[in-house]
Amino acid sequence: MTRTEQRLREAFAEGARTVRPETVRSLSLPRRRRRLSWPVPAISAAAVALSVVLSVLVGGRAPTDPVTAGGGPAFLVATVGFGELPKGTSRVEVRDAQGRVYDQRSASHGLTFQYVAAAPDDRTFFVMEVPIRQTACNVIRLYRMKVAATGKITAFTPLGARVQGGTMRREAMPGGLAASPDGRRLAYAVLPCGVPSDRLYYKIGVVDLRTGAQREWTDPQESVVSSLSWTSDARQIVFLRREPTHARDDGFALPSRNGVVRMLDTASKSTDLRAGTVLLRQSRELRNIWAAVINGDGTRVTVVAEYSRSDGALSVCQVSIADGRVLRMLHREGSESEAVSALPGVGAGVALSSDASGRHLLYYDPSIADTAPGFGGYGRIDDGRFRAIPVSDEDDEAYDLAW
Repeated sequence: MTRTEQRLREAFAEGARTVRPETVRSLSLPRRRRRLSWPVPAISAAAVALSVVLSVLVGGRAPTDPVTAGGGPAFLVATVGFGELPKGTSRVEVRDAQGRVYDQRSASHGLTFQYVAAAPDDRTFFVMEVPIRQTACNVIRLYRMKVAATGKITAFTPLGARVQGGTMRREAMPGGLAASPDGRRLAYAVLPCGVPSDRLYYKIGVVDLRTGAQREWTDPQESVVSSLSWTSDARQIVFLRREPTHARDDGFALPSRNGVVRMLDTASKSTDLRAGTVLLRQSRELRNIWAAVINGDGTRVTVVAEYSRSDGALSVCQVSIADGRVLRMLHREGSESEAVSALPGVGAGVALSSDASGRHLLYYDPSIADTAPGFGGYGRIDDGRFRAIPVSDEDDEAYDLAW
């Protein structure tokens, strides 16, 4: 042991002799610092609130709760200002369940938006754009439109399919667009190329959205085709076929007649529209069928027609496909003491569409504005309950509606 180590040892020993038991403090653990405690539900609520705030700040206000608005899809899409100038008058609008506009897109120069269809996801829509001027044959444009949860249009891209058809004056309003329940195909009804201005012919086509393949069916006889909808198996298209009538002096298209709801099998080899199965014909009980849409399970069809049991007033009725019986009247225009007369013009601007479930219907007819001022002709039917949809501008006449 060195001299330094010896001196250190003696110093430690001397210090130890000075320690007494009463001078030693008892040993205690250090106190834990209190942490701020956040319950899990509170964190979740804060996260949801923050996400809503951010979505509103970034993309606009949050959509109206569909449940409080009568259930059904969060958005409806309308084409407005068909065939009107200047640029910007014709547009496609995304609206909430109460009819308020979230976002819109104007048609290209010299073109106008016509038909619109909704995919099952309620976020994808398809829009048709046609030339404003009357042409015997032209390229008809189809677009896929994406809508965010806030109601903002996030994408508007052209489809690769090349559809050709004639465009015509406003009197030729029928036709249509419908997306299949599986979202893989898009059906359209337009005028074929070369149709004389005083005659009405229509064709139905289907576009495969994955491959771009197309197939068309034509009608060798004059007809007015409208109200396209798909059966749940995504194989058959239901449509309304009517026969136009003509004045003897100038051949101008007058009210059509003999409305027949038909079903076209897209897997059949025939290309004749008349080969489709007849689901419903007009009768003494249901006269002048103006619009139709099949329900999800394929057992019923909802029609807009003049219903004899409501004094011939234009009514929305559910009809059994099996026997043609009216199962339920969902809406009747006019008061109980005042019948609504037949609508003028081919198709008369009545639009009827359904969501994927078949429980929620969109209905448009300008005559609603006469019986319910301030509502502009828009209505919705949720599980059999009709309600008018308010609009900000009653002059914004819709051409087609979808959700």
